[in-house]
Amino acid sequence: MKKYWTLIIILILAIAGFFIWWEINQQSVKNTKPKVTASATSSPDYAAVPIISESPLVSSTPSQVLVAKYAEPVAEFKSRITKKPFGIYIDPATSPVQPERFGGYHNAVDVEYEDVVEDILIYAIAEGVIVYSDIVSGYGGVFMIEFDIGGAKHTALYGHIRPLSLPAVGDKYTKGQQIAVLGTGYSSETDGERRHLHFAILSDDRIDVRGYVQSEGELAGWIDPVILY
Repeated sequence: MKKYWTLIIILILAIAGFFIWWEINQQSVKNTKPKVTASATSSPDYAAVPIISESPLVSSTPSQVLVAKYAEPVAEFKSRITKKPFGIYIDPATSPVQPERFGGYHNAVDVEYEDVVEDILIYAIAEGVIVYSDIVSGYGGVFMIEFDIGGAKHTALYGHIRPLSLPAVGDKYTKGQQIAVLGTGYSSETDGERRHLHFAILSDDRIDVRGYVQSEGELAGWIDPVILY
């Protein structure tokens, strides 16, 4: 009986010794594993890492607002160019405006306002100075402002302006500042023309009040205003 208990004690000690050896061995393995640290190319917590878009359309400054380089000369500028765009050839028989008294290649854009009864305000498209202001046959009131495009001097012509609102030569304006008021249609303010803004940009700083040219090649002396927007 005594011999039996001795064997049981030896077996228990052997089992206990095995478990002690196994625990020590596992601890040793853990201590020899290389430590992993976060780096520029790895992160242990992906939920905590912000995703940054590399798209050039996404600004790195949350509150940044893109500002147009040029102000529109009149409200709804592009959407109201419905009858006479830049470069269209006009003759009395085929003109989109009837009756028609002009002819040639249109060196401007016409911005239509026959459907509006309120005053239509006219604005400076950029910082500039008034270099011409007068009443001209075919227009009524006209003024021209000199301004920069890419560091080069250009002039812009605004036609069919209410004469009493015309600015004075030498007046200076900032971008988007109100200059004048559009004339009343079919009156002396527009020399009998419908209510619209005739808006032209010359390719340099000359003063030229023509609204049409007689050859397509002459259009090179003007710029299609729509390309600025």
